[in-house]
Amino acid sequence: MLSLVATCMNREAHLRRSLPTWLELPGVDEVVIVDWSSRDTFFDLLAVDPRVRIVRVEDEPQWVMPYAVNLAVAQARGNLVLKCDADCLPAPAVTALQPAAGHFLAGDWRSGRPLGKACVNGLCLFTKAQWEQVNGYSELVRRYGRDDVDFYDRLVAAGHARREIPAALIDFLPHDDAERVANYTGPDAAGDVEALLNRQLDFHETINVVVAAFLPWGPWYPQSHYTETAREAGGRLLRLRRDVAREIPLSAPLMQIARAHALRAVAARLGRLSPPEVARLDEAGCLRVVARHASVRTP
Repeated sequence: MLSLVATCMNREAHLRRSLPTWLELPGVDEVVIVDWSSRDTFFDLLAVDPRVRIVRVEDEPQWVMPYAVNLAVAQARGNLVLKCDADCLPAPAVTALQPAAGHFLAGDWRSGRPLGKACVNGLCLFTKAQWEQVNGYSELVRRYGRDDVDFYDRLVAAGHARREIPAALIDFLPHDDAERVANYTGPDAAGDVEALLNRQLDFHETINVVVAAFLPWGPWYPQSHYTETAREAGGRLLRLRRDVAREIPLSAPLMQIARAHALRAVAARLGRLSPPEVARLDEAGCLRVVARHASVRTP
């Protein structure tokens, strides 16, 4: 049984355009969509096809993709899982590919980038057993980017070869980087410079890299716990609430280290600084570089 899983927060417009393509893919037995507290619900999509199921998580202020993906896979009934981003349009040939013991399949940004498809990295096909073996996606990686790569790297470390889903078999609905990080507007995004940093993909990605290096994910961590609040539409709509009291904390010193690395990454790129030059900068210096090259003023 093949389960297509997708996750969404405030990407309803993409979802409505992608869903018909997903339902036309050969062999898809169900489509499980996790709605991560979107402003506008899309429960009417249940009427499109009886294979569609929606899991709505209430009261989440910020998008954390690994939480949502792990929940989607946990809710999936199939032994094979095709994970799609909300804007992803796989070709029918994708579902003819088969993961098995010893290998999984994923898009690769290195092949996709020359074709203008760097986001192919987010499409993957794996078995439920493989996902369980590595405890799914790292729920300590809570910013944009590197979440898929971290999952793939741990699958490879567990003995599963990564095989490529050709970029030619993957298309996307166009959108810009601002849309990609729009749902990461937490307290760090207050003020002009912080808001600018929040729009930089490498700022988010670097934080995730540092957190994953210090706190590698594995079966020793519990995944998020949810409480069911309602079950509707014959069980095809499930409403849940995450138990935030059980969330694994990320320490302030670790996040300070991660932020320092991320600031240097952004300052180096915007200021075209060499590694020795950027290494000499403290946080205030990095912020000045970012502000100067982004035509904004530091607070």
